[in-house]
Amino acid sequence: MAGWSCCYAEGMGAEPDDGFSLVELLVVVTVMLIVSAIAVPAFTSCYEGCCVKGAVAEIAGMIREAKQNALATGNDHGVGFDPVSRKVSLISGKGRDNKWNTDDDLVIRSFRLGEKGGGLVFGYGDYGPLPGLAAADDGISFQSNNTLVCNPELTGNAGVVYLISRRGCAMAIKMNSTDYGYTLWRWAGKKWERV
Repeated sequence: MAGWSCCYAEGMGAEPDDGFSLVELLVVVTVMLIVSAIAVPAFTSCYEGCCVKGAVAEIAGMIREAKQNALATGNDHGVGFDPVSRKVSLISGKGRDNKWNTDDDLVIRSFRLGEKGGGLVFGYGDYGPLPGLAAADDGISFQSNNTLVCNPELTGNAGVVYLISRRGCAMAIKMNSTDYGYTLWRWAGKKWERV
């Protein structure tokens, strides 16, 4: 070994470095912290926006399916919103109690907002309702026990359902009472904008 060190010192001119200095290490750690401080909030906001859009897309799919089922079967169908369990259900009919959005409904499929990520809940937070519409304490303004109902004549009850994430990404689905059509809205920082 002694011969190798000697040859190394003679061939290279100096001993190899023993590692990083404390200053170099602190600079690298500081740069990593700054990049993390910028990237993590941006990523979280993007992730939560995707979660809201995914949930809204699934609700829109349920609305289209309710419309198709009402036409095909000649019976009322609905999409129920449960703010307590944060659940959305595609419903093919009322149960024995003859009320929408109760435990005995005939549910085709459902999902919970918590399954979509982003800390989603029903509501609009501090943003307020869509312009010109009444406030909804639970973020759902549909009559018939928080259920959007479609009949075979393709008319239904008008209303809005709002979804918001933990960090404030928000969207709304506004239903009209004719042709079972809807519009999508999103919070754009200062106001609601139609998508």
